[in-house]
Amino acid sequence: MPELPEVETIRLGLSKVILNKKITDFEKRDVKVVQLEPKDIEGYQITKIERQAKILIFHLLHHVISTEMEKSSDKRSLDSARDDKILLVHLKMTGQLIWEADPGVTAFELKKRRSTTLTAVTQRVTGGHPSPDWVAKLPNAYTRAILHFDDGSVLFFNDLRRFGYMKMYDLSVISNGSEKSHGRKDLSPPSPTANGGFGMARDDISKIPELAKLGPEPFSKDFTAEYLMRRASKIPNRKIKQFITDQEIISGVGNIYVDEALFYAKISPLRPVREIKLSEWKKTRDSVIKALEMGLKFGGSSEDTYVDAFGNQGEMNKHTNVYRHTGADCPDSCGGTIKRVTLGGRGTHFCPGCQK
Repeated sequence: MPELPEVETIRLGLSKVILNKKITDFEKRDVKVVQLEPKDIEGYQITKIERQAKILIFHLLHHVISTEMEKSSDKRSLDSARDDKILLVHLKMTGQLIWEADPGVTAFELKKRRSTTLTAVTQRVTGGHPSPDWVAKLPNAYTRAILHFDDGSVLFFNDLRRFGYMKMYDLSVISNGSEKSHGRKDLSPPSPTANGGFGMARDDISKIPELAKLGPEPFSKDFTAEYLMRRASKIPNRKIKQFITDQEIISGVGNIYVDEALFYAKISPLRPVREIKLSEWKKTRDSVIKALEMGLKFGGSSEDTYVDAFGNQGEMNKHTNVYRHTGADCPDSCGGTIKRVTLGGRGTHFCPGCQK
């Protein structure tokens, strides 16, 4: 499953090519994965893409011009924001987001377009589970939804195993204490906010069920050693690796980065959290951030050229110390050998020689 650095890389890639584009048509091809209808999203503009944990958050805005506004002398009020919405996309194990400037291009044609020009190398931006679909002609049997934009470009949502999802939330409904918006008949305009705009504040977005249960982001001010120790006191027997990968405790940290973080901190993944001292929590906190920064620098599976998208799944694996290095000598020369065990159903890599 893509972790925080991979999903952040996808967010950055898509932000370069679809921001401020209007969705003119929406094709729903899977009722399980795609939990919204075309009427819920058509006519909306993508104004911002955020990420929380491993979830992509697309901010949507609908501009309408009413008869009353057309008569108004205040031309600035003619373009009025209405029905702010949030589209959540979770790629899970095999999800992909593939933006294409020229829909229907074959793999051969896409490869021929490679050149030194910016236009040529940005014909397709891809992210998620690596597969030949990154360069194949789309849509195909695994395409679950297609967003068509006003400039003729498209965004495909593919998912081989159908574990991912697309969900829509109406911000005005959530602001009033409700939850889901899709299927709701009355989509009346939200009330103006304090700053004169429409929609809801940042803290209201956290009321969305999928986001409400998530722990703090590792790069946020809430992610502290004291916070970790306080949460650990409630589940003292849990192993530290399982503790860190719990998304309700820390958002976005998965298997690769927790193995690396615990190696940096010199803490065994098998230790129960009741044994971890505050000084070790401080090391753990700093090491999680260090591992994620490495992932952001070298990793991520979102690429925007044919060769990279087809053959390069990111550089992070070339820079790991213990992850998938079973049997290798400890890179810190402690004399130990990297060991692999299964913990909570996940392969876990560490050095018994220096991680205590």
